[in-house]
Amino acid sequence: MIYRKQEYSQEDREDSRFQVKQIEMLEPIDSGEEESRFVGHVNLMVQTPMGNQQLPVSFEIEADDLEDAFDKFAAHANPQVEQARQQVEAEVQKLRKQSPGDSGRIVRPGDMDMKNRGNVIDFDQQK
Repeated sequence: MIYRKQEYSQEDREDSRFQVKQIEMLEPIDSGEEESRFVGHVNLMVQTPMGNQQLPVSFEIEADDLEDAFDKFAAHANPQVEQARQQVEAEVQKLRKQSPGDSGRIVRPGDMDMKNRGNVIDFDQQK
C-alpha cells in the first residue's frame, strides 16, 4: 500500500497535558483502500543525567476525519504516554540496580585515596 502523508498540528494553550497535538494523515493513493489513517505524535520530556531529553510517542487514532482525530487525540494519547512513562521508570530502576556502589559519588581531584573519605561527595546520602 502506498500512502500520501500530510502533517497537521493544533495548538491548545488551555489543554495542560497536550498543548501541541501533532497528527499525520495517511491517505492511500492505491484504489484498494479508501479510508485515511491517522497517527498522533507527542514528545515527553524525560530528565536524564545528561539533561532533559525528548522521548517521542506515536499512536494510531481511529477516526473518520481529521477533525474527529483531533477530538479523539487525548483519549488515544493518554494510555500510550502512560505506557511509555512506565517503561522509562522501569529502565531507570534497572539501571540504578546495575550501577556500582560508587556511582553516586564524586571524588575530588588531588585525593584519589578512597580510604580517606574527606573529599568524597556521596549524593546517595544527601537525598
